[in-house]
Formats: sequence, structure tokens, C-alpha cells
Amino acid sequence: MSGTEITRRPGNHSLLVSGVAGATAAAAGLAGGVTGAVVTALGTVVLLAGVRRATHRAVDVGGLVAFVGVVLAALGDAPAPAVLVGTAASVVAWDAAGNAVSIGRQLGAEADTARAETLHAATGALVGLVSAGLGLVLFEVGPTRQPVTTLFVLLVAAALLVVALNR
Repeated sequence: MSGTEITRRPGNHSLLVSGVAGATAAAAGLAGGVTGAVVTALGTVVLLAGVRRATHRAVDVGGLVAFVGVVLAALGDAPAPAVLVGTAASVVAWDAAGNAVSIGRQLGAEADTARAETLHAATGALVGLVSAGLGLVLFEVGPTRQPVTTLFVLLVAAALLVVALNR
């Protein structure tokens, strides 16, 4: 035994990856008003606190609150592209944060996990963008342009993202 103990927490890069995705979701939420953006930002802060403390429960609560902020933006008449980008970004933030906590618990904060975490988040973002693009096509081709349709497309896109990102 070397006497060196592993810090079972994610490294600082984890905060950056999750924070960028969460900030993107909050920025997209601004299109529907300040309330959605503030709730999304609050969720992102809770999510980042969960990453810092290596707690999956806080990450999950923060991700849910961030998603609720995007839903509020959708109800606030945000345009469909902003809602879909916000949805994808909030799911990517949640997924990247959960991945960071898991990797941090396994390898510790001292391990260089930047490449693995960035690749994981980039893959999630790609899946999110493709899902958002499909959601936007469905929205544009759909029979109606009511705000409820935007919410429905948002939920379908979120469900597709969660299924695609589920390990």
C-alpha cells in the first residue's frame, strides 16, 4: 500500500462540462421569459452542487428543476427551436453530471477524466441536436401551431433523449 487515498469526487473539468450545458439551457430559456431561465439556472446550480459533492440525488433534483425551467419557457411562448435546444441542453447537463459523479467515485478527482467526460457530453449533445432537429421537423410539419404542441414536442424530444442516453 502506498498510503495515498483517492478522493472519491469528480474533478473540476466535470463542473465545466455540466455548467456549459446548463448555461446553454438557461440561455435558451430566456426566449420564453425570465422565469424559465431563472428556474433553469437554479436547477443548474443545484446540479453543479451535486457534482461538487458527488451526490447523484442532488444531480437528479437539479436536472429535474432545470428541465422544469425549460417547460416554463415553453409555456411562456418560447419559440420551438429554443425549447428544443433548452431541453437537449438540460438533459445533457444532467447526463454529464451523473456520469461525472460515477467516474469520480470510481477513479477519484486526481484521475485525468477530461477526455472521457468531454466525449460523453459531446455524444449526448449530438444525440440531443439530432432529436431536437427531428422534433422541430415534427413541429413544423404538424397539423397545428398551438403552444400546447410546443410542449408536446418538448416532452417527446426529452423522452427520446433520455432513452438514447440511458445506459
